[in-house]
Amino acid sequence: MKRKSAKTAAGSKARGQQKRRGNGVDLQLSNATPIYVQLIVHFRHQIETGKWRQHQIIPPLHELAAEFGVTRATVRQAIGFLHREGLLSSRRGRGTEVIGKPHETLWQPVPNTWSDLVKDSDRIEGDVLELARPGRLPEVPQTERGELAPSYHVVRRLLRRGGIPYLVGISYVDRRVVDEVGADIFKTSSLYRVIETSRHFHAVRGDQLISVGTADAELAFLLGIPLSSPIVNVSRWIFNEHDTLIYQSEGQFRSDFVQAARRLR
Repeated sequence: MKRKSAKTAAGSKARGQQKRRGNGVDLQLSNATPIYVQLIVHFRHQIETGKWRQHQIIPPLHELAAEFGVTRATVRQAIGFLHREGLLSSRRGRGTEVIGKPHETLWQPVPNTWSDLVKDSDRIEGDVLELARPGRLPEVPQTERGELAPSYHVVRRLLRRGGIPYLVGISYVDRRVVDEVGADIFKTSSLYRVIETSRHFHAVRGDQLISVGTADAELAFLLGIPLSSPIVNVSRWIFNEHDTLIYQSEGQFRSDFVQAARRLR
């Protein structure tokens, strides 16, 4: 049997991730997440920790590209994100200067309360992928009491944070809520705010289930991640005072853009 050379074995081991040393820090660049996203997180960390100080001129694109072993276009994409976020500013002949500090993280937290869910959803940006009758009805969790509404309005959305797609979700809303508030409200308000606006259908209790999966071909395309990359599935069920399921959602997050934190008691 022909033995694999040490060089070949090392190459196979490194295929999943590459170790780069940037700005004096060892940075693991994984093939499971777009390189420019990893650079965004790393560059933001440089600013947050003061390694890139306010009013400092950061290294030029060609130096950063050489330092991390990536193309200038990849670095430019990451730097452009920080420009739009108001952290960096470029002037011809002067370079790129640090002008601000991050006000929020890239992570999309998984809320623990209904009020947090409604408040956080007001900052969401996204596109409607599909707006039609559902191909199937939502399912009530087996561990909970409750019943389905007579019919549902379905919304499928691609959500972004800082311009980067991080979630594909499908939501079922009791059609009576939509009939009350009007379908046009979906263009300007989040789905949770729509339910909060209703005067006749109030959210009384809810459940949330978090699990881990992998991205299929469509999801990988929409989120800009490799096929079979890890994703976080978040399902939610909201019931009214009559134990009727007035809302259900099934969201599939990029794993590098979501976090769930709970205080241990």
